[in-house]
Amino acid sequence: MYSKYSDDELIEAYSSMLDYSGKIENDLMSEIESRGGMERFQKIISDKKANHKESTRIIKEVIELSKQGFDLEKIKQTISSELWSKQHLYDFIDLKYLEHKLYINDISVDNNLVFKSILGFVVSTITGSVVWCFSILYLKFVLYPFLVAVYFISYFIIRGLTGKSHNNAVVFLAALAATIGSFVIGFILLKDISYS
Repeated sequence: MYSKYSDDELIEAYSSMLDYSGKIENDLMSEIESRGGMERFQKIISDKKANHKESTRIIKEVIELSKQGFDLEKIKQTISSELWSKQHLYDFIDLKYLEHKLYINDISVDNNLVFKSILGFVVSTITGSVVWCFSILYLKFVLYPFLVAVYFISYFIIRGLTGKSHNNAVVFLAALAATIGSFVIGFILLKDISYS
C-alpha cells in the first residue's frame, strides 16, 4: 500500500499515525524498513526539519537586510549557511529577495495608483451595475452570491489598470467600493427600467 508513496507522503502518513493513534501500522513499518530502516527515515525527517528552519531563518534575514537598505550582493555577502551549498544559498536568496521586492512594490501607494484606482472604480461600478441589473432581469430574482462575480469583475478591471494585486489596500478597497456601488446603482437601474 505504501510502496507508491514518496518520502514526503510517507513522512506525512507516519506523522499522522503517531499524532492520532500513537502507533504505526505494520504495512507502514515494513515500507520504512524496505527503504533503509527507521534510522534512515528519522534522518530524513530531521534533515527536512533542519532545512525548513534554515529556510525560515534566511527569509527573515533577507527581509530584514532589505528593509535596512542592503542591495542583493551585500545581502549575499552577509548571510551564510552551514547546511546549504553556496550556490543553493545564493539561488534561494535571489528568489526571496525578488519575492520581497515584488511584494513591496505591490503594496506601495502613490498618486498614480490612486488615480488609476479611482478610474478603475468608475469603470468597474458602471460595468458591475450593468451586469448586476441584467442578471436580475434575466434570472427574474435577486441572486446575492452573484455579487461575488461582480467583485471579481471589479477587481480584475482595477488590477488591469493599476498592475497591483489585492494585497494593495487601495486596490482592495476600490474593488469593494465598486461592488457596493454596482449593487446600489444596479437596483436604481432596475427601478428605472421597471418604470419605463
